[in-house]
Amino acid sequence: MSYLIDASNLGGVLAGRAGARDAAGVVRFLLPWARAAGRVVVVFDGPAQADVADRYGPLAVVWSGPRSADEVVLERARRRPGAWTVVTDDRDLARRCRAAGARIAPARSLAARVVRPHPADRRRAGAAEKPAASREEQAHWRRVFGVAPEAGDAGPADRGKRSR
Repeated sequence: MSYLIDASNLGGVLAGRAGARDAAGVVRFLLPWARAAGRVVVVFDGPAQADVADRYGPLAVVWSGPRSADEVVLERARRRPGAWTVVTDDRDLARRCRAAGARIAPARSLAARVVRPHPADRRRAGAAEKPAASREEQAHWRRVFGVAPEAGDAGPADRGKRSR
């Protein structure tokens, strides 16, 4: 599933006017959910902010520049009809995106879902998690990156030998 999120709208749901302008806060809020959600594009109003990257794994950040974020969201919804679920509580934007072929999800519903994930989201997230690296794997990568070994690291020559 691909999500196109009206960031200032979601930020407003999370923390009022201040939340609507807190790009870093919106990204922090979305990241755990985005890892299990699939493709997520969050669109902010205005120029890029130095404290927010363009990409966080599956979460892409887009800035509207001189246009409104609503214009950018609508343009993307029109470019790929049926590909997006647009997340917004803006009725006019929702109506126009629905007419362009997008599904609509209320920002309030997404906010509640991120706080209390749907069971299917938890299963997908759990399946995607990697097991912790073994001591041998950690030692290998320390050698590869030239990091000093830790006590107990077994190098390739040490495997199978016992200290006397």
